[in-house]
Amino acid sequence: MKTYLLRLVICAFALLPLTMMGNDQAEAAVTEAAPVSNIPMVTGVNQIAANQLRVTYDQPVDQVKGINPNNYWIQSTTEQTPTNIATLGMNDSVNANNALTAEKVQIQASGNNGQDFILTFNQNIARGMAFKLIICYVTKPGAPPYSGDNGSISFVGLQ
Repeated sequence: MKTYLLRLVICAFALLPLTMMGNDQAEAAVTEAAPVSNIPMVTGVNQIAANQLRVTYDQPVDQVKGINPNNYWIQSTTEQTPTNIATLGMNDSVNANNALTAEKVQIQASGNNGQDFILTFNQNIARGMAFKLIICYVTKPGAPPYSGDNGSISFVGLQ
């Protein structure tokens, strides 16, 4: 439990500068970060249905970690209090209590490359609402545990 909390604190501090930036700055910070070959990083998010997102990593990830909702957060970038699919308000920090849960989303691998995952929410994603997907603790297959972030990416509900 202590290790898990320590990992959350480290991830929160790693993401704090991104959450304090505006959307354009945060996207640029994630996009321009130097690639770290040992750590999978999120490279894309696409809404593929009213309640589904496809998340893409830059390399194959450990499937168990890739489908674990506790490794994902959705931040509202416009509201103080999280609504709709968001688990974080615009000024909130990542912690164990505000990660996605199995009650809110189901995650499954998509395709054969180990890089794509489908998040299916129990409600539709609000049209026109701005969010940021934040991912932490996901590793390559067979890699030791990782206590940092895998990046973040902004998106707007489409349907």
